[in-house]
Amino acid sequence: MKETVRTLLGLDDDTAVIIRELACTEPGCPPLETVVAVLPMDGAARRWTLHRPTDQITEDGLRAVLLAPTPDGASA
Repeated sequence: MKETVRTLLGLDDDTAVIIRELACTEPGCPPLETVVAVLPMDGAARRWTLHRPTDQITEDGLRAVLLAPTPDGASA
């Protein structure tokens, strides 16, 4: 999944990509969620939370989340 994130976002080799599957204990939250974090050497870190386990995330689903514009037009 890291390579897919790297390719979709056009990241260089110096940018760290971290994928974590975490237990969610908030009411109404699925039992597992996946957090994708991108940490560039220069610039702001970015983070996305997908409300499903890692093994249920497709490339198309990942693309939709990573490339979705935020209200100000920037990536999430």
